[in-house]
Parts: sequence; C-alpha cells; structure tokens
Amino acid sequence: MRVALFKDSQGSFTEALEDAGIPYEELRPVPGQVMAAGTLITIALTTAITGPIATVLVAWLRARASRKVMLTLRDKTIVHLEGYSVEQVQQVLELVEYATVIDTKPAE
Repeated sequence: MRVALFKDSQGSFTEALEDAGIPYEELRPVPGQVMAAGTLITIALTTAITGPIATVLVAWLRARASRKVMLTLRDKTIVHLEGYSVEQVQQVLELVEYATVIDTKPAE
C-alpha cells in the first residue's frame, strides 16, 4: 500500500509504524519529478499485518483531532476513516490501493 504523508504527519505516523514493528519503505522521487506529498512510503499489505496497521491507523487518528486518513480503494471509492473501529479498518484495508495521511497541526 502506498501512503502519502502530508503536512505534519510524517514524524508521528512513521514513529507509530515503527513502535508497532510495521516495516515500511520511503520512496524517493525520481530526480526532476514533482510530488504533491512531503513523503511517500510503501507498506507491504499481508493478511498478517492488516490487524497491526488497522490498530496504528485508529490509534493515530484518535490521538489528535487535527489528523485525517483517507483511503482510496481499488474501485476509486474514497473512505475517510473517522469513527471506524479497528475491525472495520482491517476489513477495508484488504481493498486499499492508496492512503493519504494528514496532520494539519505541528507536533507540540
């Protein structure tokens, strides 16, 4: 799953992934390529890891009201994760093509 990290989400979100032991890889843009996101990472989605990823997403969102996560599914439907349980997020993750993670306020 490709994840675009916007605004002030990079540090806190990647830290949450690391704390949960979820491996990710930062994708570097090709020289001269323009990226809308500050950082782009990829996470290998396997059945064994969807539960921990869902847990991280829900906990990260609940920690601050300024945070948003939007998932683009394979059928191009966009799901905003506000109010979802870990179990619901885990089910949706099986259909995800791309994720956008945003924190609109800097860490305090």
